[in-house]
Amino acid sequence: MSITNGYATLAQAKSELGISDTTDDTRLEVCVAAASRQIDSFCGRRFWVDGSVVAREFYADNSMVCYVDDISTVTGLIVKVDSADNGFVSGTTTLTITTDFILKPSNAADDVPVRPYTQIVSTGTNATFPVSSVRPGVQVTAKFGWPAVPDDVLKACLLQTTALFRGQDAP
Repeated sequence: MSITNGYATLAQAKSELGISDTTDDTRLEVCVAAASRQIDSFCGRRFWVDGSVVAREFYADNSMVCYVDDISTVTGLIVKVDSADNGFVSGTTTLTITTDFILKPSNAADDVPVRPYTQIVSTGTNATFPVSSVRPGVQVTAKFGWPAVPDDVLKACLLQTTALFRGQDAP
């Protein structure tokens, strides 16, 4: 087995537990994966990044602000509004970053640790977000997730991995 979207590597888990052989590698990988998904569940978000861009639809909170899932990077970012209110079949408007909208928090890429963008805010210049429909009015194509695993998430993963790994040895 290999760890998929884990918040710690096998090497980090082995170092944390003081293990140098390969006897328990598979069991450790399962524990890292389980600990990572427990963190996702507890936090209500994930700290790994999509491998490629993905399109998702959102409801705007008002005509100027749309809260979105964590966006890790502006690379590949496309924002469209459903101007025709027909489910993005036709009549969509593609928005341009900094001209039509900005991402918030403004300094997410410069924060330590690097944070994701969580809001799209219209500049009001050329476009606003539709809010009256029963359909989602904003389509975002992006790499969703966190740009990097925060140190505290890594440590939480290692602690929980240790607990899961040693749990089977408990009386």
